Amino acid sequence: MHLRVFARAAAVLFVACIAAVSSAATITPGNLVIYRVGTGSAALGTTAAAVFLDEYTTAGTLVQSITVPSTGTSAMTAVGNATTEGIISPSQDGSALVFTGYRKDAGGTSPAGDTYVTTARVVGTVTLAGTPDTATTITSDGASTAANTIRSATAVTGTPGSPVWTSTSSRIGYDATGLGGAGTTVQIDARNSRQVNLADNTLYASNGSTAITAKVQSYGTLPTGATSPTTVVNLVTADAVNGFVLADLDGTAGVDTVYALSTVENLLRKYSLVSGTWTASGSVSAGGASNLTEQVSGSTVNLYLTSASTLSSLSDGSGYNANITGTLVTLATAGTNTAFRGIGTFIVVPEPGTFVLLTLGCCVLSGWRRRWA
Repeated sequence: MHLRVFARAAAVLFVACIAAVSSAATITPGNLVIYRVGTGSAALGTTAAAVFLDEYTTAGTLVQSITVPSTGTSAMTAVGNATTEGIISPSQDGSALVFTGYRKDAGGTSPAGDTYVTTARVVGTVTLAGTPDTATTITSDGASTAANTIRSATAVTGTPGSPVWTSTSSRIGYDATGLGGAGTTVQIDARNSRQVNLADNTLYASNGSTAITAKVQSYGTLPTGATSPTTVVNLVTADAVNGFVLADLDGTAGVDTVYALSTVENLLRKYSLVSGTWTASGSVSAGGASNLTEQVSGSTVNLYLTSASTLSSLSDGSGYNANITGTLVTLATAGTNTAFRGIGTFIVVPEPGTFVLLTLGCCVLSGWRRRWA
């Protein structure tokens, strides 16, 4: 009798585990998530616009549109026509996508022109569960409450309390309060920055500053204060890099490849870390794109790019330290009076604990079948 009860309980546990694996995520791993501004009802301008997270398949089929709160105490909006806002960066552990905006109701006037006292900046996250979290606010940037544009943010994990790194039109900053709180940033670098990314516990950032030629820089191990960067991508001072991604293609641990969108040149550029030196590995037309994400399969990198109006893909099969190959293929277009901004993707597997439960269930069921066969 006890064996039967135990076996039945194990069977229930096994079925429950399978159900948890199949139904826990409302965003499908491997699909694309695009930060979209605008409802389509009116032309985009300098006023605060509603934000949506659109899930697409890698073939360009729209799966769902997730609404980000646009009014009230949870509001997160964006400037409708600001092309350098709305960048999506993954958390380093891949558990969340991180994005930014303003605590201002949709329709409000020019949120980027407001001080931080008037309009707090917001760091949003979304996990595979598909529910946006807009609880995190930034109430001053580098000890200043002066108006500026917030562009991107990232974190080590997607869990509350995880420290946050931000990029604004004034600086790269660090918020020790972290996700879920109302924090302030400490200045890492006084730079007109664009995207921040983390890999191997190292902070990387792109910029549009016309004062320097270094357009993507490394700030070393999880910086928490003023830091002198190391150059990764070097271009002319008039150029700018908006979105960029980091990859490991050489078979050894650590980032060794960067794809960066040079927006003034309208080029997707590739760089390889060769014997400790970042080296150009060719470029292709960017088709007007300013943001991108990647999915790596062996030595092939599948890139997905967004401009204000299009979602495109490009597959680079050249591998490590070889010139980029491939051409852009248009997958989808934004609707009237809306615009695409940042793009991200989840590449994850169930947590180890889930596998343990599944394995236990399988073992118990196997024993039960042998016992009662």
